[in-house]
Amino acid sequence: MITTNNVLRLLVDELLKLNEGIKIITPRYPHGCKVFALRVGLIGDILATHKVSGFMSHLARKFCSWCNINHDEKGECKLGNLCDGNQVLALSWEWKSTESKESREQLAKKTGIQWSKLNWLPYWDPVQCFTLGVMHNWYKGVLQHHLRFQWVFNSAFVKEVLIKNESSEAYSDTMDIDDYESRNEEIGEGSKGFLSNDIKNKIRTNICEVIIPKGVTYITSQFGEAANGKLRASEWHVLFSVYIPLVFLDCFLEN
Repeated sequence: MITTNNVLRLLVDELLKLNEGIKIITPRYPHGCKVFALRVGLIGDILATHKVSGFMSHLARKFCSWCNINHDEKGECKLGNLCDGNQVLALSWEWKSTESKESREQLAKKTGIQWSKLNWLPYWDPVQCFTLGVMHNWYKGVLQHHLRFQWVFNSAFVKEVLIKNESSEAYSDTMDIDDYESRNEEIGEGSKGFLSNDIKNKIRTNICEVIIPKGVTYITSQFGEAANGKLRASEWHVLFSVYIPLVFLDCFLEN
């Protein structure tokens, strides 16, 4: 978190100046005009936005930046009491004013909140001012999970996803985004699903027969196989928006 805040410091210093306004001379305004700029929103995946905005890891006990639900309650799929931006800011300042490392760790585990340099911005609301990016959370999150777990469209081997236990992961603010993504990228076949092997093979065959225009990402028929490597976000997008709607028609409609 220290490294992240050191990088943010340079950005926040400039944003504070722009919030007050700076004078810029242009051909149209030879005597200068005052220009203001605000950082409207923080867009990214959960790992990145939590790290930048001062929230704990998505594996922490208090993992959610929108409500106060605990990690062991997330399976119930119920929204907890909504977080309040002012309250989150107060807890973040409390963490900053705490001197010892041990006390900070205990406070972070209890509240799920740490300090972020963005808190210096007068208009910053840590609850309302960031948005989940579509690339990781939808293309490489929801769609990938649906294909791998719900349809079990994968290779025949099983590769276990390695995660830390809660005792060591609750204060995991040093977790690297790419490290987590690489561990969670290749998931093996854990159950049969409702797609038979014949249907899966037919889908792969039909994908090869889809004719796409130039500029549309090409998907190999061996997607899902470990030897083929990982799919990029653009490939997950085109797979579900172009290929799957076309090939499923032929697989499940008789005429």
